[in-house]
Amino acid sequence: MESRPQLIRGVERLKGLFLEMPGTRLTLTDAIKLSGLERSVCEVVLDTLEHAHFLRRANGCYQLRTPDSPF
Repeated sequence: MESRPQLIRGVERLKGLFLEMPGTRLTLTDAIKLSGLERSVCEVVLDTLEHAHFLRRANGCYQLRTPDSPF
């Protein structure tokens, strides 16, 4: 299982990517490549950010949730 510090760094890294590049849509594979995270860590981080309503997933891509994003 992933360590808490590793997950926290992963959340910070992916949040930073999405905030630096508004409008970006990333697949899991893209997020792994850009973040440098291991697949299992990246999956947990993306799921966490989606559950926290920071990201939304549509058609296999993650993107920053905006106030007008559908639930």
